Amino acid sequence: MKLKYKTIIIALCSAAVLLGITYGIFYWVFYGYVDTAQRSQVDKDFEMVETIIENEKENLNSILKDWAYWDDTFNFINDRNPNYVTANLNDESLENLNLNMMLFVNQTGEVVGYGDFALTEEQSAMLMEKISQNNFYTGLLTEDEDVKTNLMILDGQPYLIASGRVNNSSRNTVSNGSMVMIKTVDDEMTAYISELTGVNVELREAGTVAVILENQILKREFDGKPYLTASRLQPDGYGEGTILMTISRVEENYAFVKNQFNLFMASFVVLLLLILGIDYFLVNRYFLKRIEKLITFTKEVGLKRDTTLSIKMDGKDELKTLAVSINQMLREIDQANQNIKSNITKRKVNEEEIRFLSYSDPLTRLKNRDYMKMQFEVLGQQQESHYFIIMCDINGLKLTNDAFGHQEGDQMLIAVSNVLRRMCRPIDMISRWPGDEFVIVLKDINQEGVCRLIRDITDEIEKIRDFHLNISVAMGYAESNEELKSPEEVLNLAENRMYRNKLMESTSSRNATIRSLARTLHEKSTETEAHTMRISQLSKALGSHLKLRKDQLDELELLSLLHDIGKIGIPEYILNKPAKLNNEEWEIIKTHPEIGYRIAKSTPVLEHIAEYILAHHEKFDGTGYPNGLKGKEIPYLGRMINVVDSFDVMTHSRSYKKASDLSYAISELKACSGTQFDPEIASAFLKMIEDEGLPVRLEISVLMDNQRN
Repeated sequence: MKLKYKTIIIALCSAAVLLGITYGIFYWVFYGYVDTAQRSQVDKDFEMVETIIENEKENLNSILKDWAYWDDTFNFINDRNPNYVTANLNDESLENLNLNMMLFVNQTGEVVGYGDFALTEEQSAMLMEKISQNNFYTGLLTEDEDVKTNLMILDGQPYLIASGRVNNSSRNTVSNGSMVMIKTVDDEMTAYISELTGVNVELREAGTVAVILENQILKREFDGKPYLTASRLQPDGYGEGTILMTISRVEENYAFVKNQFNLFMASFVVLLLLILGIDYFLVNRYFLKRIEKLITFTKEVGLKRDTTLSIKMDGKDELKTLAVSINQMLREIDQANQNIKSNITKRKVNEEEIRFLSYSDPLTRLKNRDYMKMQFEVLGQQQESHYFIIMCDINGLKLTNDAFGHQEGDQMLIAVSNVLRRMCRPIDMISRWPGDEFVIVLKDINQEGVCRLIRDITDEIEKIRDFHLNISVAMGYAESNEELKSPEEVLNLAENRMYRNKLMESTSSRNATIRSLARTLHEKSTETEAHTMRISQLSKALGSHLKLRKDQLDELELLSLLHDIGKIGIPEYILNKPAKLNNEEWEIIKTHPEIGYRIAKSTPVLEHIAEYILAHHEKFDGTGYPNGLKGKEIPYLGRMINVVDSFDVMTHSRSYKKASDLSYAISELKACSGTQFDPEIASAFLKMIEDEGLPVRLEISVLMDNQRN
């Protein structure tokens, strides 16, 4: 769609919106005012009608009191004097009182006299029956009132029914009956209300329609005139809203205001159309035609692909500025075309840098696995290529990560990668394989040179002493040949040889791991090598006394060396604190069995004693830690270490206590037998001391020997 037509549509839509908003505001303000005024008038009408009805009730109450508190009435209920009936219950009296019925009832509910006026026999009988059935003469009264008038609907006819208790004129005796006065709400009364208020009133029984009609203002026509009608529920004698009062009032005429507004809107529309026409003429001449010129020019540039073209535009407005900008843009595009070739070269350089980063390992700065796979593809396509592949694996990296944190493990990887980078030639391709492995591809080298390189790398790595555990590596290599044509096959053979190398060195590696862990424990905590040796000798002696199997004795010896290995994960300030630990520090200390368990689980040579390390602080009665095991739930070797370790701690000094003598230690073992210690193992340990003596010297004995000397 052309811009011209869009402009016309926008202008027409804007005019329509303006007209709609103007009309909407008038409608909202005018009809809002009318609605508020009508509701206010209806509320006043209801208030006036209800006030008139209340006045009628009060008048009827006043008449009833005059008759009910009259000695003649009081005596009539007792003696039923016919003269009272003749003198008072006649048409003249009822007409003067403006009543339609008067009724006298004694205390037993018996009607002792009544009179009616302007009622048919059927109406009179019906009222008598309804009054008797509904007990109107007493049921409407309360203890606090003797006289009461209520509006009631009986068979569609509204009545004002007043009831009161009869008493003498002094009101100093007990009431002997009741009196009822009935006044029909007839046309005369409604005409009277209409004359006072200016509204028509209708009273009828409320049905289901009452819920819908109440508080609604409806518009209706009567005799060709518009009326406003509204309804409200009125309470009956029982306080229930069963009477629907409907009022009608002639609606005020607002036609003059509406006509004046319609005339204004018509004039406004004509003026608006005139303004839109003038605006379109000006916009088309000074804007749309110039914009079409710009569009035609840009199409020409697109078709010819000639960035040397330019456009001339009259005026000093934004369209002129746009034309100048287009000319400037075309000149810059032309200049940019000249620079594209040089930019392509720079982009290729950037792509190479990105490729380099994507093929590098961020931790070691070596090439990564993706890079090596790409080189494998190149090697696979070179049929005559000859090369060696070395695979290298760091022993115990998982143990380092678990025991000392991944930060130390990362530093170990960096140290090994630095050795590989330093020992290999610049033409060799070195990459980090996933986890703790490295892959090296070597060309232009013989088998002797590869073996020498492996020895040099191994020797250099063994010289590293910057970590808690000594670094060792397993290495294997393979050579491409007629049988191993693809780099993947050469890599698989190198990997298999690496694992064979790892297997052949497993015994020495096992011993190195154990020694390294024990050394770390002794350096960090108060666990001295002498303490470890005493525990080992005491455990071995107790195991022999209990006639353990050879494999159990081996496990017990290893457990005695490393049962507290988890303490290497506890802060040194807690381990070496000379004073008593606080609650927070004690909770940290209690985590060392779990730390030791994780270290053992991650170390193949220690995995079989992991459960014993976890349980060596459990107590026989279930009050130990970390899992609160009880009795035979605690592994047997864990129960043994508990006895031996506790004995050595009692008989030797620590940073927070002095050594105790043998008699104290024996008494403690006996006292805690069955609570902290397994009673059978504690008894066997004491029996061993009694029969065979101690395989170690106690600290107290050494001190006494030194004093004698």
